[in-house]
Amino acid sequence: MSKASFGLGAALGALAGAAAAYLLAPQSGQEFQDDMKLKVKEAKNKAIIRMDEAVMETEIWLDQQLSEQDIRNQPVKYERTPDNVADAPVHAYTDTDNYTESPDVFIEE
Repeated sequence: MSKASFGLGAALGALAGAAAAYLLAPQSGQEFQDDMKLKVKEAKNKAIIRMDEAVMETEIWLDQQLSEQDIRNQPVKYERTPDNVADAPVHAYTDTDNYTESPDVFIEE
């Protein structure tokens, strides 16, 4: 059973239970609504607390994994050579005979 189908079943079950409770409740409509509002608010608060705890546990686990082994990508070391440096762009307004690369881009020896 996938998590999505379980979640859908749980939501439908909750709705069916709420409908049955509403129809079979010995309380008046206003008392029932006030009671349900309170229960929904409590359930929402519990869900928020559980979500916060899950996020904190995940962050702690991830920090431990990163500290135990360096799984981040190392920076790429790039060396400029005539084989891997493209020629200067040619534009209609550029005089190609007098154009030279700036020294910080590539120095030919």
